Amino acid sequence: MQIKTVLNTTIVLMAGLSILLGACSKEQPVRNFVLPKGNVEQGREVFIAFNCYRCHDIAGVDLPERNMEPPFIVELGGKVMRVKDYGELLTAVVYPDHVISPNYKTKLEQAGRNPDQSPMPYFGDIMTVTELTDLVEFLHAQYTRLQPTYYRGHYLQP
Repeated sequence: MQIKTVLNTTIVLMAGLSILLGACSKEQPVRNFVLPKGNVEQGREVFIAFNCYRCHDIAGVDLPERNMEPPFIVELGGKVMRVKDYGELLTAVVYPDHVISPNYKTKLEQAGRNPDQSPMPYFGDIMTVTELTDLVEFLHAQYTRLQPTYYRGHYLQP
C-alpha cells in the first residue's frame, strides 16, 4: 500500500513538473504525455471529497450545501464559446497559480487577498493519479461548447 502511495505521488509530481516546464518555457509543451481516461461519476465524488464545492459552483450538478460562505464563488462548467481542454483543466488542478484570470484577480483584490496567488489549496501531496484523472474528466464533462452564430458574414455573441 505504501509503495502504491509513493508511486502515485511520484507520477502526479512528474506530471505536474512536465506541465510546469512546458508552460514556463517558450518551447513546445510536453509531447506524448498521456494520462488514463477518468471516470465522470467518480470525479464528482472527488470534487466533493476534496471540498471543491465550497468555492466552486457547477450549474446543474447536485452538490452538498456549504457550511461556510467564501468571499466569492467561482463558477465552473456551463455553455461557453471555448471549452477548456484536458491539459488546461489538469494544470488548473495541479498548479492553481499558473493562470489567474483578470476577473478573478479583481475579485481576489476586492476580498483583500493576493491577486497573484490562488486561494485554491495544493493537492499534489494527497491526490492520487486516479483521483486527478477522474476529477478532470468530471470537470471537462461539465462544459458545453456553443456554436458561433453568423448573420450576413458577421459573428454575433450568443
